[in-house]
Amino acid sequence: MRWFHSLFLRMFLGFWLILLVAVATGAATTWWLQTPNVREAHGREQGLLLRLIDRHPPILAEQRRLWQPLKAGWNLIAVDRRDMTHLPYDMERFVDQAIEQERVLWGHERGLVLIGPLVREDFVYLAANPRQWRLMFDDRALWLMPLMMGGVVTLLCFLLAWYVSRPIQRLQATLRQIAVGDFSLAAIAQDCQRRDDMGQLAREVTAMSHGLQRLLVSHQQLLRDVSHELRSPLTRLQIALGLARHKDIERNLVAEHARIERAAEQVNDLIADILDLARLQQDVGQINRSVESVSACLQRWCTEAELEMEAKSLRYRLSLPNDDVLAYWDWPLIQRAFDNILRNAIRFAPAESALAICVGLQSDRVEIAIGDQGPGMPEALMARVFDPFFQVDPARDHASGGYGLGLSLVKRVVELHGGDITLMNTHPGLSVLLRIPRTMAE
Repeated sequence: MRWFHSLFLRMFLGFWLILLVAVATGAATTWWLQTPNVREAHGREQGLLLRLIDRHPPILAEQRRLWQPLKAGWNLIAVDRRDMTHLPYDMERFVDQAIEQERVLWGHERGLVLIGPLVREDFVYLAANPRQWRLMFDDRALWLMPLMMGGVVTLLCFLLAWYVSRPIQRLQATLRQIAVGDFSLAAIAQDCQRRDDMGQLAREVTAMSHGLQRLLVSHQQLLRDVSHELRSPLTRLQIALGLARHKDIERNLVAEHARIERAAEQVNDLIADILDLARLQQDVGQINRSVESVSACLQRWCTEAELEMEAKSLRYRLSLPNDDVLAYWDWPLIQRAFDNILRNAIRFAPAESALAICVGLQSDRVEIAIGDQGPGMPEALMARVFDPFFQVDPARDHASGGYGLGLSLVKRVVELHGGDITLMNTHPGLSVLLRIPRTMAE
């Protein structure tokens, strides 16, 4: 990248351009306001001068000075008609112009708004206002100049801010997509063509995205290959276990065979979870949706888990909405996610305690909350518990048959449906809240 393509140089020059335009705007506006502007006085302005003559004592002008200082608002100024040189220079110039045009004028001179002159007996009268600057804008749409110049500065600032912020916003959106596994780079394709710092950054983000995608694909492929390779010896082990049980006529090794069978089932479940997680992470959006009743499905799933609850003397309370809620989901995946959470709650709930399962509808999202009365979870670990193979207590999880994949599967299923999952300690216990869009019109 050449030095004159540097974003720093462009911003530096852009700031200097805006500064120069702002200085020019101030100077031009000041000059414009200071420039004498004269026109014929309207009827209401001449009436104002007549009322001042009738109602207010004048301020006399003598030797180029006013005998009294001007007050805020309109002042009446008088000078002997036989010697106009007693007026201050700006007022004398205004009066000379009015006499030359033979009209009563309105105008401004050096910050003074003037109306006049009118001759009464031996005096010439003027109305002067030193404070009301807004009166200077009554003629020739004088306000257009500072407004136009200010608009130019505003436009330049907007263009500079847009030039810098737009590619950054596109990069942010792309990085958020990459964070959730979407490696689409269409948003920054145009930025990759730029020859400045932003273009170089966009190209580096593109290279990083391609590298992460290759790494993720190879990781998923490795998981699939290892899982498939484990299936064959696991199948042979199960066949050998069946043969061993058949030969154990006197049933002396029943306990050992049962332990081998449980271990084989755990390995089989682990392989199934690994394959499912790899498939869900790769097949973004590839889910088979159908319309079902949320209440009916949850009642059926809870009934299927009653046998496991009875083994620990657990009770459960299922709270459903009054009106039936229909959702357009991939129901086998949602059932898999619900079962994982419910079985975790059963696993860690104390014996003879209660589980709470609540279903609600918030806006267009179905909320499913599952709570237990177990030990809960450390707050510092809640963000990591969705990582594959992460375990809060490895010894306890392995002993209960868990390998840290259940919540990863749940999170991925919920994300594929456009929802989110939240964990919260309820003291005692842990509550898991699923928020999933219904994704269907009323």
